[in-house]
Amino acid sequence: MKRIYKDIINYELAENVTIEHLTKVSQRIVNDWMENQDGFIKWEIHSNSDGSFTDIVHWNSKEDAKKAESEMANIPNAAEWFQCYKPGSINSKNVELIAKF
Repeated sequence: MKRIYKDIINYELAENVTIEHLTKVSQRIVNDWMENQDGFIKWEIHSNSDGSFTDIVHWNSKEDAKKAESEMANIPNAAEWFQCYKPGSINSKNVELIAKF
């Protein structure tokens, strides 16, 4: 079984940022940058019952994810993306699938 590596990011939206704006900006990041990163599989955005959000970014390997992370300074128009997030609200962790039933 292939062991997919996932970045899980929890956050709140910045004031006056709509879900529509977040998804539009995120789609542009995927099209302009993420799809060109080695090992990128997909990026899911989830809304949580408490009003916060959780993104799950799937990678082929930890190495691919870490390489992309080190190149985030090269994301075109990244400022608009980062402005979607409430300052101080972002936290993340990484998981790797070891079993699926």
